[in-house]
Amino acid sequence: MVDHLLWPPNDGLKADSSTAEARTHATRIAAGMTPHIPELTRRVYDYLATRITELGAEPALLDLLSASIEGNVETILHALQHGISSDNLEPPTAAFEYARRLAQRGISVNALVRAYRLGQQRMLQSAYDFVIEDEELPAELVSAVFQHLVDEVSEYIDWISQKVAELYEQERESWLANRTTARETQVRRIIAGEPIDVAAAERILAYSLGGRHVAVIAWTHHSAPDANGQLSRFTAAIRDLAGALGSHRACLIIGRDQDTAWGWIPVPTDWEYDDSLRRRVPPSGSIHLAIGSAHALSAGFRLSHQEAERVQRVCIAGRAPAELRSHDDRGMAVTSLLAQDVEAARVWVRSVLGPLADDTEANARHRNTLSAFLRHELSYTATAASMTMHKNSIRYRVEMAEAALGVRLTENRLNIESALHAHHYLYGTEG
Repeated sequence: MVDHLLWPPNDGLKADSSTAEARTHATRIAAGMTPHIPELTRRVYDYLATRITELGAEPALLDLLSASIEGNVETILHALQHGISSDNLEPPTAAFEYARRLAQRGISVNALVRAYRLGQQRMLQSAYDFVIEDEELPAELVSAVFQHLVDEVSEYIDWISQKVAELYEQERESWLANRTTARETQVRRIIAGEPIDVAAAERILAYSLGGRHVAVIAWTHHSAPDANGQLSRFTAAIRDLAGALGSHRACLIIGRDQDTAWGWIPVPTDWEYDDSLRRRVPPSGSIHLAIGSAHALSAGFRLSHQEAERVQRVCIAGRAPAELRSHDDRGMAVTSLLAQDVEAARVWVRSVLGPLADDTEANARHRNTLSAFLRHELSYTATAASMTMHKNSIRYRVEMAEAALGVRLTENRLNIESALHAHHYLYGTEG
């Protein structure tokens, strides 16, 4: 069959689609097209499969597309043969199922509507072929008959497009709500340590539990009036963090509430935390991020989240929380455990540091020097180099700090070092 232009040549005659004779011939031609439904379906399918790029190469969707086209072609021809208006038709089951599946896959409704528009063009081209090749059709009725077919097919496409678009929106909303609920339920089960079917959980979450994960909690102290917009901002912040971590796989992000989101970022097996991460993550305004250490499998998924929760508790307790804190930050792991009871932790810090815990500029210098001195294994030379100071100045500060503590560092090193870290995080003093 030779392809023709979509519209017949303009012969200068006004088409009269209302005549009984034209309708009779159109009905006869529709009946003649009915045995060719498989061929018509294939022509439309081949055209759409290459033009609707959103479908990709998913066999299940392409099979449904074919069934949807066949159902629509059959319904159109049946309506033409029997003079049935669209108000009295039932949408083809396959057409509804195709719309549902696109909604569930998150493929744009534009792809759905565009398929009907392009399908209409291909169907009318085929109809025009049948019209001009019909030997029983008088030449003077060609335009009228084709115009009748155009009107009827266009009315059907307009009707079915509205039906499937409405169904798509309903299904999309329902699917997202159900999927969100299912994902949250699955995440909570993993976090609670309940037995899970890993394969089923991965399907629900669209996230692999087999590798290493870094959990993240994103939150803000400033509630946004637009909850959906806030989740988008959390998502952007977590994805920026994933990029800084060197992750190239999809994150799992769950909206906890309007002010909080939970996330899990898959990281390479050789990934290690370093302090430069805070400089590599783009600023995210009022959004704060707390991350756990990297751990593997579903147990690691849970453990990293628990660590991130403890880090968040430290950040909230601190007077000047940073935009990003990690469980791998020096001293954070110990501080996050102490901060299970923030007030008790602060009392303990003061009992260890004594006057050195007071918020003065001199004490801040002494605390910073002690922390560096401990970090460099009590080496005056290494500490001086790291702080770009003379080692005698370091020695003086250490002696002053020990006098305030009332004890030498070597006699109570573990407690002093832990208390210095806790003071740093819980009192918000940057050093």
